[in-house]
Amino acid sequence: MRTPLPSPRDVAAPEGWRVSALHDPFEAHVGPLFERDGGDGTRIFGFIVDDRHVNAAGDVHEGMMLTFADAFLGSAANRGADGKGCVTLSMQASFLKAARAGDLVECHTRLERRTRTIIFVSGRLSVGDEDMVTVTSLWKVLGER
Repeated sequence: MRTPLPSPRDVAAPEGWRVSALHDPFEAHVGPLFERDGGDGTRIFGFIVDDRHVNAAGDVHEGMMLTFADAFLGSAANRGADGKGCVTLSMQASFLKAARAGDLVECHTRLERRTRTIIFVSGRLSVGDEDMVTVTSLWKVLGER
C-alpha cells in the first residue's frame, strides 16, 4: 500500500468526516479532502473552500471543481474496476452555481454502468442541498482491451 501524501494546509475535518488518503500529488496539493459514510453503503467526499481554490471574483475556480470531481468519480470508477484500476477518458460538467470561501463542497458519486473496458460514473457537487456542478465521466479499465 502506498503512503498517503500530506496536504500543504492543516485543515480540521468537519464533524463526522475523516481526511481522505491522497496518493496523487496534485490532489494532495489542493487538499486536504475529506470523506464520510453516506449511510447506504456509499461514501460522500468533501472539501472546504479556501483562498487557494477561488478565482479573482472569490468563487470556486472551475478547475478546482473538476479536480475534486476527477478525484472522487475516479475513486468510484476504481471501486467498480474490481481492483484493476482505471484512468479518465472524458468528463462533462455543468456549472450551475458558484461555491464561495468557507463552503463545504460535497461530492456524491454513482456508478452508472460498467462494460469490460469502460466504466460510466456520474456525480453531483453540492453545498448543503444546492447542486453546484453535475458531472458525467467515462473511465478506461486498465489492462482491458
